[in-house]
Amino acid sequence: MSGALDLTIEQGATFTRTITIKDASNAAINITGDTFAGQVRKRHQSATAEASFSFDLTNPTGGQLVASISATNTNSMTPGDFVYDIEWTNGSTVTRLLEGQATVTAQVTK
Repeated sequence: MSGALDLTIEQGATFTRTITIKDASNAAINITGDTFAGQVRKRHQSATAEASFSFDLTNPTGGQLVASISATNTNSMTPGDFVYDIEWTNGSTVTRLLEGQATVTAQVTK
């Protein structure tokens, strides 16, 4: 079961979110060698993604990674409301970690 978290993404700025994966007893899960994927779309059924997250495993033995979208990519996003999710692949098991709304706020400084 995924966690629900709504995000605010600032157009033209680098977006980052640190994620720590823990088990039911609140112990960090080792994510060494695991992969992650995530996208932002206008609607769940949209054919193309508005943006994709990139991932950096900052402390894999401690279950910690950073999901990000570059400033270049957020700059090309249209302000408004979107949906997103982030999935974790461990072997052949795919788990949706997070999902929710992503609101893109308009950039003023260009």
